[in-house]
Amino acid sequence: MLQVNGLTVRLNSGHGLVHAVEDVSFSLSHGQTLGVVGESGSGKSVMARSLMGLVGKRSIASSTGNILLRNTDGEPQDLAKLPENALRHLRGPAMAMVFQDPMTALNPVLRLSVQLTEPLRLHLKLDRTQARSRAIELLASVGIPDAAGRIDQYPHQLSGGMRQRVVIAIALACSPALLIADEPTTALDVTVQKQILDLLARLQRAHDMAMILITHDLGVVASRADQIAVMYAGRIVEYAPAKTLFTSMQHPYTEALLNSIPRINDPSHTRLQAIPGRPPQLHDPAPGCAFAPRCQYAQARCREQTPPVVTVAGTADHQHACFFPISSRQGGEARND
Repeated sequence: MLQVNGLTVRLNSGHGLVHAVEDVSFSLSHGQTLGVVGESGSGKSVMARSLMGLVGKRSIASSTGNILLRNTDGEPQDLAKLPENALRHLRGPAMAMVFQDPMTALNPVLRLSVQLTEPLRLHLKLDRTQARSRAIELLASVGIPDAAGRIDQYPHQLSGGMRQRVVIAIALACSPALLIADEPTTALDVTVQKQILDLLARLQRAHDMAMILITHDLGVVASRADQIAVMYAGRIVEYAPAKTLFTSMQHPYTEALLNSIPRINDPSHTRLQAIPGRPPQLHDPAPGCAFAPRCQYAQARCREQTPPVVTVAGTADHQHACFFPISSRQGGEARND
């Protein structure tokens, strides 16, 4: 349903040209979930906003690659080449996005009724009464109690978890084929996080949506994604089915992310394993592998050349960008030459 080929985005900034997204490629089918993980600043959100056409035109220095989304007739259309007016008609019925901060995603001076009914009236051509009735149904479907009473409230009158549910309701108002959830559980407590993720999974099954779930936590996507893309410095450094990634990961950055997750069976006061160093500056990328300065396995070649994306030997859908993958230290082999 979605095919992204060689997406590269350069942004203007006061510090120079920012290499925000670098040669990103992946595909997604109906009903599947792609988990995109990585530290803050790895390019996840810019990649997602680029798919939606939501990166400010003045901010973009250059953008190349193809974003092929199949329409209702099954024909692929390249979102990267569509004008803004055409994209506006696709946002809602074809694709939608759940933003990571519901307090800024919702307009604080408009009642929920206005924000919920706007896409219904614009895209589905419902009249005022029909749109309001449908909006109440949407609020109830995402678990908002007393939806009929809540619909005329303002965002500040709701808790963080309820605001996030409203954002999800708006995104699903027109039954999109593709839903992008950009860190939908940020700033929510653990119990509410699970509720939101369970809600997204239930709604995805009900509507047979494709979903891109963006997070910085591998633990979140462990049981919720079909495929996982690990991003670092704007690139996908490892891409694999979820089960394969956790049983035979290849990139040192993926290993470092997994090791940084606290484990419930660790003794009390166990020190967390942080990744040493800092993420690279994307406005002035150094030669070689971007992760090399923080990688304990880096060698001279890693600091001089950028590793290409290669396929692990014996697999069809496990890829990584590393000269010295984990399997090479364990006596395995990878097709990386």
